[in-house]
Amino acid sequence: MTILANLPRFLGRRTTLAKAAALTVQPYHPSELSKMEQQERPLPVPQKTAPIIINIPPTQPYVQVNTLSNFLRIGRMYHPLCRNTFVERVQIGYYAYERREEWRTCALAAAYAGAFGPQSIEKPEFSYSMANWRLSQLVGFDIGHRQVVGPTGRHNNLADEMIRLVDENLWTRAGVADWLVSLGF
Repeated sequence: MTILANLPRFLGRRTTLAKAAALTVQPYHPSELSKMEQQERPLPVPQKTAPIIINIPPTQPYVQVNTLSNFLRIGRMYHPLCRNTFVERVQIGYYAYERREEWRTCALAAAYAGAFGPQSIEKPEFSYSMANWRLSQLVGFDIGHRQVVGPTGRHNNLADEMIRLVDENLWTRAGVADWLVSLGF
């Protein structure tokens, strides 16, 4: 029995052996090819397609780098968040061989670390007034005297409002950075 005779039986159809024998494939013999089939046929040539044109705008929008929100976005990645203090130094580990030191920052200290590097807050001369003064020089306006209306309705200077949003309203530093972007800082 051939495969063609068994296949319909598995598929649930019955065929006779005469029909199956008529459907069997004969073996290939190159000497039986006709002269027409022996000639080489040309390969099909693909059609030429129209070129795809991608319009790219000539200039990309300029992203201002020296903004308080960018410094805060960078600095928040360096250290974990602390609340109700400006900067906090924490020792982690019980045994002497596993002890290490970790620094935690509020929103203003994180912006300072984003502007001047992660080790800049570890210096002994680092303070709130130093962070206000150096960040003000970098962004071009005094963040200690710039009055803003916070999202909670408080009228406060920008530096204090950043700290109060994190401490009192339990905002994240990423949320404060988004708020600064909405103000244009």
